[in-house]
Amino acid sequence: MSQIIAHLQEDLQELQQLVLKLDNPLQKTSPEDEKILNEKSIYLENTYTLEELQAEGLNNAEIINCLEAVGIFLGYSDIVRNQIPEAIDHLMMALHYNPYSKDALTTLLDVFMENMEEENRSQKVYGLLSQMYDFDKEEDKKMVIDCALEAGFVQLCSEITLHQIEK
Repeated sequence: MSQIIAHLQEDLQELQQLVLKLDNPLQKTSPEDEKILNEKSIYLENTYTLEELQAEGLNNAEIINCLEAVGIFLGYSDIVRNQIPEAIDHLMMALHYNPYSKDALTTLLDVFMENMEEENRSQKVYGLLSQMYDFDKEEDKKMVIDCALEAGFVQLCSEITLHQIEK
């Protein structure tokens, strides 16, 4: 395992512990914890970029895995800090690198469920996802439906089915 991947894993573990601490209402936190989370998020975003990972000589699969992980953890960090537009951007980044990341898609759908107005929500999300996924492909359709069900976004499943019937 390359040294940069080992370092990234350590950074992600630190960020995960901080996110879990700040996300747990029973855990005692301080403003200092929030400051550390902000600093770690900025560090992670600026340190593990496509250019930096390419310069380290990683192969494409390793780069994709690293950038997907960074996007997901930055998304979690943004959610905890209630920075929803940033969370969406980071989760979309993770999906850009790996469209079949169930963690990223489920979290993104959960963000939409919690933060998007209910009116036409399933249609808007379907429109967005249809730019990323080909719902005529069984693999894509199954992936999105599985993640939607996990996030409790049943209306999206209905929207996908409705569009398939209309074809």
